[in-house]
Amino acid sequence: MTRTLALLGIGLMAFLLPWIAFFSDRSLAWVAGGAAILGLPWLITNRRAVRAATPAAAWLGLAGLAGVMALGLLSPMWADAEHAARMQVLAWRSALALVTGLPLVLIALQLPGARAIIVRALVAGISIGVAIAVFDLFSDHLALRIRTVFAKNLPTPDGILAAAWQTTPDFFMSRFNDFWVIMTLSVALLIACLRPGWLFVAALAAMLAMAFFTISETSQLIGIIGILVFVFCRVLGPAVVVTMAVLTVGVLATTPVLFPAVNDLLLATIDGANLLEYKLLERFEIWSTVARSALDHPLFGHGLEFERLNATYTGPGDYYKMDHLWHPHSLFAQVWQDIGLAGVVAASAIVIAIHRAALTLDRAAAAAVTALAAMAVGAFGAAHSIWLGWWLCLFIILTILAIAGRRPAERELTS
Repeated sequence: MTRTLALLGIGLMAFLLPWIAFFSDRSLAWVAGGAAILGLPWLITNRRAVRAATPAAAWLGLAGLAGVMALGLLSPMWADAEHAARMQVLAWRSALALVTGLPLVLIALQLPGARAIIVRALVAGISIGVAIAVFDLFSDHLALRIRTVFAKNLPTPDGILAAAWQTTPDFFMSRFNDFWVIMTLSVALLIACLRPGWLFVAALAAMLAMAFFTISETSQLIGIIGILVFVFCRVLGPAVVVTMAVLTVGVLATTPVLFPAVNDLLLATIDGANLLEYKLLERFEIWSTVARSALDHPLFGHGLEFERLNATYTGPGDYYKMDHLWHPHSLFAQVWQDIGLAGVVAASAIVIAIHRAALTLDRAAAAAVTALAAMAVGAFGAAHSIWLGWWLCLFIILTILAIAGRRPAERELTS
């Protein structure tokens, strides 16, 4: 019975992932957390076997995840009475992500049948996501309008539908970007789990073609990153896996210095005359300001969701025209600002664990895993926050890595 519950939890997690951005990720996070908790009895029953058989890379990644979450939960902003209520909400959400992700990785690593369940659930989830996207497209974004009502807690005196139709495009179109990013990652996850070689590139090319008809610049970016990294890994082998790990950790470690330096270079060489140049200048303006603020509290950061709660963004406002930041728009900048150097060490452990696991795989699987990790870093590094439902993506990535590493049981798990 415990095995059945564990498989059910893993299946629900994988099923929810592709279309989580269409609805309130808060609500789905509770469902996903509950699903993962279903597997805890199996973990408790088989804890000795799990400890004995789990590879070092998985434990390193789990330690990094636990470290990042612990630092967030120990945020110094708990002492700020003004933000105490908000901190409690964020703490519960982060704690839920932790209790969701850690059991998921360990269960998927050891539980026979888990890989097959994840494959089937991802296929079903992606199918539901496609159906939602098609409906949304032909209904003038009704699904996203409804999602916005719930996400922003808008008043509904005349009913949900009436409130939904009153939302303006700038309120809900960002969620369309979120959907395509998650869908692109989900498709890549599925292909990485199946490991069919060059089909990984074909699937990403198809997603990229669709993304060019949307507003999802992030999805386009990570699609290109995934294809390039996969091709280089497949052709050049393990050297590229190591290079990607070193590059990612290097950027993370040097962010407070690197981002302002790149910003100064961009300002000296381009003028923002076209959309690409303007977006580069806008993002580096944001990232540089956030990165510089991290140096005020370099060891443990300012605290969980510091920028969102305090609205301390000070400009210069030459390219980013809003008067405050919703979030820092980059994992690299936010790790430094929120949880400081200690958080950088914990996040680096995750990166190293992922690439260490990739080095144990054959060349095709290693290429897919490395590309997937690069895509996630691209999404988180260029656009998104680290404390919301996006953690589910990282947890599933580590799960896929754990499953991919179980080569002796591969035939049984995919049958």
